[in-house]
Amino acid sequence: MLNKNRRHFLYAVITVAVITACVMSRAIIGGVFDEYHLPLNEWPAELMLTQCMMIVIYTAVFTGIFSVPLWYFFLGESDKRD
Repeated sequence: MLNKNRRHFLYAVITVAVITACVMSRAIIGGVFDEYHLPLNEWPAELMLTQCMMIVIYTAVFTGIFSVPLWYFFLGESDKRD
């Protein structure tokens, strides 16, 4: 079973991933609406696929970047001085 710090780290990473996915989805899909003036139901399959892949890739990258300080905070060095 995971110890308390690892569990908190995983919860924090999942939270960061969800927030990042929401922000990236809003920015990328909103950008297509503004740029091409296409409602979502008129998107070609290629546009839908590329935008979804961009959301997945950007979410993974930003989650990885934002997980580094979380890793250090939850799982990094512990100051155990006796």
